[in-house]
Amino acid sequence: MNILQLNVRLAEGGAAGVALDLHLRALEHGLSSRFIYGYGKSGKKSLSHHHYPQVFKHTPRLTSALNIALFRFANRDLFGNLDNLYRTVTRTAGPLVLHFHVLHSYWLNLEEVVTFCQKVQAHKPDVTFVWTLHDHWSVTGRCAFTDGCEGWKTGCRKCPTLSNYPPVKVDKAHQQLPGKRQMFRAMLALGCQFISPSQHVADAFNSLYGAGRCAIINNGIDVATEAILSDLPLNDEPRSRPKIAIVAHDLRYDGKTNQQLVRQMIALGDKIELHTFGKFSPFSGANVVNHGFETDKRILMSALNLMDGLVFSSRVDNYPLILCEALSIGVPVIATHSEAAQEVLAKSGGKTFSEEDVLQLVQCNKTAIAQAVFGTSLAAFRQRSRSAYSGQQMLEDYVSFYQNL
Repeated sequence: MNILQLNVRLAEGGAAGVALDLHLRALEHGLSSRFIYGYGKSGKKSLSHHHYPQVFKHTPRLTSALNIALFRFANRDLFGNLDNLYRTVTRTAGPLVLHFHVLHSYWLNLEEVVTFCQKVQAHKPDVTFVWTLHDHWSVTGRCAFTDGCEGWKTGCRKCPTLSNYPPVKVDKAHQQLPGKRQMFRAMLALGCQFISPSQHVADAFNSLYGAGRCAIINNGIDVATEAILSDLPLNDEPRSRPKIAIVAHDLRYDGKTNQQLVRQMIALGDKIELHTFGKFSPFSGANVVNHGFETDKRILMSALNLMDGLVFSSRVDNYPLILCEALSIGVPVIATHSEAAQEVLAKSGGKTFSEEDVLQLVQCNKTAIAQAVFGTSLAAFRQRSRSAYSGQQMLEDYVSFYQNL
């Protein structure tokens, strides 16, 4: 089996983590796999490019720069295609799976992608298209994350915020929506199989494009995290005050990190010790430790292993890997109410909480938090979580899906 994974980034973000992990696991199991990514920081090669086998940067810097500059007015990526992959794809011997992940974010023009797929299928009938939906971009006029907005159900008539990712200066989502949805119908006509790690994203897609059009395969922890798991020592000793973690790429973004809730946690004073992991932390205080953005997974997991709990307050994630990772290493997650958190936690018997309850729970130790969130002992929670978020299971589910196409 030949597999081509395509994602806008190589190793930055949850979607990249899933796509890259599938690629590495496929190679590990003797499958032929290549990973095509759009661009890295500043349009250059990813800083991680040389760490992984069979990875290829795809897009010239000028293309991504133009898309970034013009998207704010056009509300879509005007440039970018896959034409330079045509020979590679059509000359591949035997069946080939083209597995798309995130194609937006200043990488590819959607119409060009559909045209490419139509040409490829006409030339190579044994090609199969698979598209994993990591966000809501397939159902909206512009946004990747709905942040509670349901305007996509009524045609994105007036966008409540121009700052939702990807941000714009002029709202043209309503104009873009019909053509965009027609492109997804064209992909369905090509036999493209859609998957989402998230039930609520799949439900949204199916409500527009037809029941059963999008299947569910949950995300799992990656190979690197699984290797780290076996080396992490148990760290269940009670301490004078609980250590609570906040993790986000950009800690300033309220959609990912509820700023008011974190400030209320800081106001608890010496009742807790707050540790942040991410860029641009706006938080400070005698009980705050800002670690910055940690690119080394082993260092991050080792630091989280020392925590009593991780607070998750994002409104825009869909099936967040950081939750799977924290739970897998035995760190209980205290999450505010959201579809994403409810879906991930339910897999290991957990539940979400109101902001008021979160402020009470962060004052508890690891054992008490595990009992409150999962209704079981710390040891039982840890064992349950390790199997619930298995990356190996994710690969098996995908390979089975490929083979059944």
